[in-house]
Amino acid sequence: MAFYKSKKINQLAIIGAEKSLLNKHYEFINCKIKSGVLYCYGSFQPTTESDTYSYRIKYRPFSSPVTIVTSHDIDYNDDIHMFPDNNSLCLYHKSDMVWDSTLHHLYDTIVPWTHEWFVFYELYKICGMWLHPEVKHNSRKKKED
Repeated sequence: MAFYKSKKINQLAIIGAEKSLLNKHYEFINCKIKSGVLYCYGSFQPTTESDTYSYRIKYRPFSSPVTIVTSHDIDYNDDIHMFPDNNSLCLYHKSDMVWDSTLHHLYDTIVPWTHEWFVFYELYKICGMWLHPEVKHNSRKKKED
């Protein structure tokens, strides 16, 4: 009977690879590694007429990345796809995708999806509706009397 040693996955190698890919694809994103967590700071202006939004992506291997808007106080609202516990952005739904660090990278998913979120947020501010295709998943029910 053969026994195989299970390989221990090097979390710092995963973080280092993600940082390297982000630096390669996005010069405007500043990445730092602290205590085994990757912090990425970027900004995006959807149009020349809109605000420039700054954001932070916090990524710990084997966990879903968390994206927070750092330049604006955007109040939680079920319509604009944020999580009520920390106002992080809801960038995908589990029926579409589950984050897997062996299949996905921040540079080709989370960063473009964050920028896309800002485009749809700007549209929401204009028309009062979230225009991106969505899976309805209200996190907080509003009571109407």
